[in-house]
Amino acid sequence: MGEIPRHKSSLGTYVERNLFESKAFLALKGVAPQVLILFLGKRWFNKTGRKGKEKRYCVNCDSLIFTYIEAKEKYQITKSRFSRAIDDLLEKGFITIKHKGGGYQQDKSVYALSDNWRLWRPGNVFEVREREIVKRGFCKPKRENSTSKIVPLHSHENEPQKMVLRQ
Repeated sequence: MGEIPRHKSSLGTYVERNLFESKAFLALKGVAPQVLILFLGKRWFNKTGRKGKEKRYCVNCDSLIFTYIEAKEKYQITKSRFSRAIDDLLEKGFITIKHKGGGYQQDKSVYALSDNWRLWRPGNVFEVREREIVKRGFCKPKRENSTSKIVPLHSHENEPQKMVLRQ
């Protein structure tokens, strides 16, 4: 995926009034509103039509890349805060995950802007990220503690079995 060069005219970003006045936007927590504005700032627009009647359209609304490293180094947003912000934006329908990256494979996640926030109501969840169990180093599988098992004393068929808890 090649990056489209930014033009001098893209020094700002446009945020629709109905977006920042929506129930979904006002319900965002922590740094999620700021992260959303940063996502909106990553959009690139092209113009179409004749001069004076030009219309702008977003070129990359379905291929936005925002890494944890960028959040930390450029905006001083910690990994946990950024992760919570992404989760909040996913739940309220502002973004979706187009491609799930992996930090250890140097593979970046690709996000897309979504208009589901227009349909959001308290209690609705549009998307939830899958949680991965990260195993670092040598990890043995957990085994049951053998001292807490109930073991029968007798195995005779005609005698009732007595259960004893071994310690």
